[in-house]
Amino acid sequence: MHRAIAAWLTSRPWRAAVAIAFCALVLPLMQQLMPPFVVLVVAIPVLAALRFDTATAVGTAATGAVVAGWVVYSFSSEPVMWVLVGLAVLFFSPVALAVLLRRTGSLNLCFQVAVLGAGLMLLIIHAALEDPVAVWTRLLNQLLDSMESAGFQFEGDRDKLVLAWARSMWGALAALALGIVFGGLLLGRWWATLLEAPGAFGREFQRLKLGLALGVTITALIVTMFVSESALIASLMWVALLALAFQGLAAAHRSKAGGRLNKGWLAAIYVLLIVPLSTSITVFGLAIWGFADNWLRPRASAGT
Repeated sequence: MHRAIAAWLTSRPWRAAVAIAFCALVLPLMQQLMPPFVVLVVAIPVLAALRFDTATAVGTAATGAVVAGWVVYSFSSEPVMWVLVGLAVLFFSPVALAVLLRRTGSLNLCFQVAVLGAGLMLLIIHAALEDPVAVWTRLLNQLLDSMESAGFQFEGDRDKLVLAWARSMWGALAALALGIVFGGLLLGRWWATLLEAPGAFGREFQRLKLGLALGVTITALIVTMFVSESALIASLMWVALLALAFQGLAAAHRSKAGGRLNKGWLAAIYVLLIVPLSTSITVFGLAIWGFADNWLRPRASAGT
């Protein structure tokens, strides 16, 4: 099925633009499946970048961003500039990574650049905003007020709960953006290899590795997290956790390819990832696997 989708999207350059425009129009109907659906949407310009050229990919991404922006504007009665900026990041970042992938042939380099980009985004936000935590404190209090008005009751210290959430909400958003952007790149790359070289994507994905510099940085973040109350550190840890989980998932696929992991266990990992009650635990487990893989995998095996 996926090969047929990729073939249809690339049989004519305009089909990718039409498909992404349609998907952007139905975004409000996909609230229950929003992150996975957005990954599918942003994979379309990635495929265009890998199969056609940069101009076609940018035009496709622009079509999706404009239509999605119009939908958001139509359904909102308040200024949504920050949402529009977020849409631009989600639609154009995968294209930039796809262009990098096409020029370098290294999916792992794209992985490292995506992680660095998410971290840089957090640094810019915390440097630009006078009090990045206060932004979310106000929004979360408004949300909890509305929930309490609807009959929900919260036990414990509400202020401490709000502060704990607010300290890392920018990080949660950055991690979500990383998941969508890099997930879109992975899906688009898979589609492209189905048409060009079936099986090549699996080998590329299994080689994902954060490497020495990012590994040391993340290790330092983990240590600092236990002795610091910094909102920036708390936010960066969200990105680090997802980055490690991506490597852990790649390690799981490599173990399956090497016969050390049963296909059923790999399928179970994906099921647990999409079930809301088990998602966070599964991501944490994959992150531990990814951390160990980054430091314990022999350097020679990283290129196999």
